Amino acid sequence: MGAEFDLNRLRADLVAYLRRKDRGGEEAEDVAQEAFARFHRSGHDVTAADARPLLFVIAKHIQLDRWKAAGREARRNALEDVYDLDSGPHALASPAPRADQQLIDRQNLAAAAAAIRALPPKTRDAFLLHRFEGLTYRQIAGRLGISVSMIEKHIAEALRQLKTSRGD
Repeated sequence: MGAEFDLNRLRADLVAYLRRKDRGGEEAEDVAQEAFARFHRSGHDVTAADARPLLFVIAKHIQLDRWKAAGREARRNALEDVYDLDSGPHALASPAPRADQQLIDRQNLAAAAAAIRALPPKTRDAFLLHRFEGLTYRQIAGRLGISVSMIEKHIAEALRQLKTSRGD
């Protein structure tokens, strides 16, 4: 991002990314706001070199959590016709993820962010432009001034490193 850091541009890019990934909902603005809040509460600096990928990963996880919660809510609402939710086994169901799952999710997020930060600059740039900006390999090649086949190699390497960081 360098000396010409533009918070409005970062926010607009994040909202655009979330809208592209959205499943018909209109929550991109809310998710972006929550991502910035979590990012800030975690003590990160939005002007740091690794802020953008970390912010996008946080937003992606928030969006996934919201989709899961919506799915759980839909299933619970479907059960209301069959069960009385004030009694029986469904009365204790909680919409919140379990504490151990939240810890695992945070650890996975930290590992992914660290793996992205550790990538060589061209590999990291190619990966971020493709995954978070939605650019094609040809567009990335033009922007970075290298061949499409090199972009393919960079992205394959980034994916391999991320998979390795997850322990797969």
